[in-house]
Amino acid sequence: MNKPTAHWIDVPHACLYVEQAGTGDTITLLHGFLVDSGQWDYEFTALAHTHHVIRYDARGFGRSTIEPGRYAHHDDLAAVLDACGVQRTALLACSGGAATSLDFACAYPERVSALIFVGTGYWGRFADSTPAARAFLQALSTFDANGLIDSSLRAFTDGPRRARNEVDPTARKHTETMTTQLFKRAVSYWTYAAQDQQAPTPSTLERLHEIDLPTVLIVGSEDVPEVHALSKELLEGMPHARMFVVHGAGHHANLEAPVQVLGIVQEALAAALVD
Repeated sequence: MNKPTAHWIDVPHACLYVEQAGTGDTITLLHGFLVDSGQWDYEFTALAHTHHVIRYDARGFGRSTIEPGRYAHHDDLAAVLDACGVQRTALLACSGGAATSLDFACAYPERVSALIFVGTGYWGRFADSTPAARAFLQALSTFDANGLIDSSLRAFTDGPRRARNEVDPTARKHTETMTTQLFKRAVSYWTYAAQDQQAPTPSTLERLHEIDLPTVLIVGSEDVPEVHALSKELLEGMPHARMFVVHGAGHHANLEAPVQVLGIVQEALAAALVD
């Protein structure tokens, strides 16, 4: 594995922090929208032994900036790939990163070799069926940073059926660190998301049958009901989708079961290469 490199890419109304490592076929890692690219620390290192790996902080997350002005996340992904000289890539994505990947796959199908989603999400599909998820939405409406941190951990990391002490403490602490950085920022994605983010019309969820790509859906057994429902919607709507349930894991399943998830990812990449 060659030494990782880091740089910033200018896009309209933002500057994105990007890291690359390894050589070979490219896989790009897109984090969930409660954390940052640190979600993929384990996968970034492991996959760089066999692949060219890219990860970046989406605008308003981690080390990336955000300013007022219209944008689309899948356009940001295209800009990152262009700046890295990559024409085609597999996409490993979580939650909001999966939404970005779905939009990108619809807009640029020739640039995607495979889709691998952990705890998939899509724009406007907010969880609201549990007390903790509703507390998160309430905290979001007033931008109560402490409330957002606490409720997001309870809703998505712990999940509907687990107490805090039933969650792997290292994974929970890593998630809390990233979530705290996000919601304690003076300006973040969540500051501008509602008014500035542009999503495709019609929704990509209405065009799932057009995504003719190998697709793997990974969902933690302890994730919220809405993620399970959306994963099943994708499974039924995408021609080449398969689903795996990671037992004993919440929304960011790769943080709680890194070896198991990496194995699924590696198998999916090998199958896509054969196809």
